[in-house]
Amino acid sequence: MAQRKSATKTEARERARKAAAESMAREERLLEMGEEFFVAQGEAEQIMETAEQRIAEIRAKAEQEAAQARQAQAGVVVAMKGERVAVADIAQRLELSAAAVRALLKDNKGDDPATPKNAGSADVTASADSELERETVDA
Repeated sequence: MAQRKSATKTEARERARKAAAESMAREERLLEMGEEFFVAQGEAEQIMETAEQRIAEIRAKAEQEAAQARQAQAGVVVAMKGERVAVADIAQRLELSAAAVRALLKDNKGDDPATPKNAGSADVTASADSELERETVDA
């Protein structure tokens, strides 16, 4: 026997509702997955920003400490120069070029609060020049 029209229509409506409910449930799951993705993306960006901040802080601290260490190096060169050691001898002892020693002497001049930056620079330059001439004559 054939079903009545109303029963067929009711069955079709039920099938359509079931399909729509499945589609809506799938859409809800996809929405939730999309939310999870964007939350994770935001967390990743935040982690990277925090890491970049920490890297910048560490780099700044390292640069400051390295500058202090270079200042200590220059202090040693100035102390050696204070002992009337020739620039070439200082360079040889410290495995530096004479130009590097002169640069350290020049950069460190006046960093001591008791010594103004330009005080005695003519004396140091003159003595460095005379030592260079002496080293050239000796060679």
